[in-house]
Amino acid sequence: MKIFISAGEPSGDIRASELVNSFKKLSKNLEFYGMGSIYLKNEGVHLVYDFKDTSILGIQEAIVQIRKVLNSYKIVYREALNSDLVILVDYPGFHLKLASDLIKAGKKNIFYYILPQIWAWGLFRIETLRKLKGLYSILPFEVDFFKRYGLNVKFFGHPLKSILNRKINKIQLEGKPVIGLLPGSRKDEIRRLIPRFLKIKKEIEKVYKDAAFLLSLVRDYSISESENLKIIRGNSLEIINSSDILIVASGTASLESAILKKPAIVVYTTSELTFLIGKLIVKVPYISLTNLILNEMVYPEFIQHIKPKEITKKVIEILENPEKITNKLSRLDELLGQEHSTDKIAIDILEGLKAPY
Repeated sequence: MKIFISAGEPSGDIRASELVNSFKKLSKNLEFYGMGSIYLKNEGVHLVYDFKDTSILGIQEAIVQIRKVLNSYKIVYREALNSDLVILVDYPGFHLKLASDLIKAGKKNIFYYILPQIWAWGLFRIETLRKLKGLYSILPFEVDFFKRYGLNVKFFGHPLKSILNRKINKIQLEGKPVIGLLPGSRKDEIRRLIPRFLKIKKEIEKVYKDAAFLLSLVRDYSISESENLKIIRGNSLEIINSSDILIVASGTASLESAILKKPAIVVYTTSELTFLIGKLIVKVPYISLTNLILNEMVYPEFIQHIKPKEITKKVIEILENPEKITNKLSRLDELLGQEHSTDKIAIDILEGLKAPY
């Protein structure tokens, strides 16, 4: 069986590779190819397109890279059309268009893992999802939301829950407090956030003379370590585990921080065009996954116009009483469902192929 699996950004690449690993436990008669990057490649997937230079966050960014996006789309569509099974992972702007075109071409065995957040915006997209063979969520509240529109969405658990069973090392640093800086994984996200993080660092140093900082970088960026700044590439969990407080981009890192019971502040910034359009159409009260799942502003959020002095005040406030946040994070364990969720999804997909469409 030829399985085409498609991921368009780093966290999706990780989640997709986990799913491929789960499939490989079930059968040796599966051939994997698709769009992805290093994680899918390491799992033995033949990449027809590597997204490493095309991962996009925001409308303005998509316009700037439109030629690359269109080129990747043509390749992905052509290859997906020749598969027995298509699995789309996150990356909704690209994948919903792909799903729609594949359906028009007569493709039936299409599954979606990590669903588009249409509850936040884009309810018009629900009709495309309705035509897919299987829908798999990683957010517990999505099951009831989609049920109201007649969609059968399955939630087995969040894949990040497995980090609770990992042995995560601590980075040895001189200095206190230790503050982790996680600016995300996308190129544009990193470019926007690192200068702001460095300004925040300067403000924090005025208050905490002995503070030490850990900076996560998954991409090349022109920045050097200093006496109190250590750069870690490719292991955000060690940074989280070693920090007293974290300043994180909204997304996967905020939920990883919550699962490891660490206080954090969430920041988000994008182009002004994307931000202005987002203000008009986004319909949720929070931007971080942690706050959305808990349905409460547990992690403070700073959106778009990030003021270093305000964030520093919040850092001081949290460090004086971290339990105010960490006590609320214990609710996540139950909400995040079962462990080994991708194993259950792989089984469900293969069983779903036997059922009539």
